[in-house]
Amino acid sequence: MLVSVIIATKQRPQPLYDAVQSVFQSTYQEFELFVIDQSPDNASEMILSPFHSDPRFHYLLNRRPGFGAASSRNLGIAASHGEIVALIDDDVVVKPDWLAQIVAEFSADPELDFIAGRLSASPYDRTAGYTPEFEAWPYLSRWHFPLHASGANFSMRRRLFDRVGGYDEFCGPGSRLRASDDTDLCWRIVRSGARYKICPHIEVVHLHGFRPQAEAEALFARYQYGNGGNFGRFTRRGDLFAGAWFLAREVKHLVRALPALLRGDRRELMYSHQRLRGFWDGFRLPPNEGFVSGEKLRQMMVSLSETSSA
Repeated sequence: MLVSVIIATKQRPQPLYDAVQSVFQSTYQEFELFVIDQSPDNASEMILSPFHSDPRFHYLLNRRPGFGAASSRNLGIAASHGEIVALIDDDVVVKPDWLAQIVAEFSADPELDFIAGRLSASPYDRTAGYTPEFEAWPYLSRWHFPLHASGANFSMRRRLFDRVGGYDEFCGPGSRLRASDDTDLCWRIVRSGARYKICPHIEVVHLHGFRPQAEAEALFARYQYGNGGNFGRFTRRGDLFAGAWFLAREVKHLVRALPALLRGDRRELMYSHQRLRGFWDGFRLPPNEGFVSGEKLRQMMVSLSETSSA
């Protein structure tokens, strides 16, 4: 079973090298790896030169102005050929059995379409900052799962994209809505009825993910804004349940934030404000611009195939 590993990156040459090297050190070797680089320089391409001679390695540039990591992920998906597509971030390293465990899960269940694996953090001082993690609790409810899963460790059958489409290019790092392209994809998977599984034994380590406290707070704010933006987008495209669910949840958050506000803690109120502002901004965006449907992704695949053949 061929696995296509996709890594979107921008100006993180050393973390990227560590990520790529960890994939090549996997116990399972039936893979192809695509790095899609949005960097304005060639530092990442140069540091990856030891891998260029391996036919499984592919390096692509993506310098579309105004588009972020989701655009690069779609490009990697369209350019790749594996039955299984696995996506990681450029600041993680995979466990040696990561690919083998992914293949084992998909081989054991022909109906399984999507896996969310664990994102663990290397040891760090929790009083000084934060490293994003996802513990991959298998019993996370289907409606809360999209808000918690981490796109740093996703894998799916290629056929899933025909069902739910690719990444929404208005979501995620470097996009108009700044974050949460993983929330967007997971919600659409849940709503489609596709079979998914949360697998804590399929693990990547956030080796370079530490943020000092001030940067961590800014990251949290982007997460909240992006999550709100997702649900604004869903609602504008006609998923009224998504809008109702989000707004009902937000009322609960506001009620729970009142005691903290009376104590002088405005953080939860600020996060709620970010989510609601994101919801409104996402709702105002053109509903189909940026969204890459399954048909559009297939067209990208054909176009890239014709270009490479020429």
